[in-house]
Amino acid sequence: MDAAVGSRSAALTARQRGLLAVLGAAVLWSTGGLFIKWVSLDALGVTMWRSLFAGVTIAALVRPRAAAPWRLSRLTWAIAVAYALTLVMFVAATKLTTAANAIFLQYTAPVYLLFAGPLFLRERVTRLDAATVAAAFAGMSLFFVGRLEGDALGGNLLAAASGVTLAAMFLLLRAPGCTPETRPLAMLLGNGLLVVSLAPVNLARGELDIFTPGLRDLAGLLFLGVVQIGFAYLLFGYAMRTVGALEASLIGMLEPVLNPVWVYLVLGETPGWWAVLGGAVIIAAVSFRTWRTERSRPPLVPAPGAADAV
Repeated sequence: MDAAVGSRSAALTARQRGLLAVLGAAVLWSTGGLFIKWVSLDALGVTMWRSLFAGVTIAALVRPRAAAPWRLSRLTWAIAVAYALTLVMFVAATKLTTAANAIFLQYTAPVYLLFAGPLFLRERVTRLDAATVAAAFAGMSLFFVGRLEGDALGGNLLAAASGVTLAAMFLLLRAPGCTPETRPLAMLLGNGLLVVSLAPVNLARGELDIFTPGLRDLAGLLFLGVVQIGFAYLLFGYAMRTVGALEASLIGMLEPVLNPVWVYLVLGETPGWWAVLGGAVIIAAVSFRTWRTERSRPPLVPAPGAADAV
């Protein structure tokens, strides 16, 4: 039985393993809504502790080579800054506008990648890609029928900006100079930047209760840091070696689809029918594109002696 499992695993191409890794990351990201509701701390407190535990997790699992921050490459810093800005602007946007506005505007990232991918990465965009982006964006809009609000301009601008930085992070993770060592190191640096910048902000507020976790909060924060961010971004970094930026961002759109599912299963909050329809549209569009793309690829021809090696 073990041999059969190993044989099936070996039959997957590097790209297919990458697609599964992006899917796994999206599933883990989607648990954030549930556990953020679980934790009683405010947004800045959650972000600080989550990043601290995520940084420790990445450092423990990957054990990147020790290097002074000023010796790191500009690409590593660029990824780290894009990552940190995406998280902190999304949290701030959620505080200043509705959660629906924030997540809808952040997930405009695939639209930017539709144009930026071919320009900066020379990644080919097909008509199927464009149709999938349009369908997924339409599905996302159905998710929030009757819930989007036009006021809170500052929060909406921050959410839109987080969509730009999210797209930038996807592009940078696919940059030619981005190595398997660069990606986890950049994630570690980005979490460190958030902890270092948010710790004095939280202390300056003078209210320890709003960012000091109790035992129940600590359990939720550990999950958020270790699993929802730490493991998820390690999977995502692995996937970006073989998965295109636009494709990864489209699969990542499963995060807001699955988010209310976990909340419903654990907390009993029922999503509206528009949300269910929107989620079905996104899943159908992304699944069809992935199936059609994989079907059109030529079959992998094993190298001589590969069967013996397996």
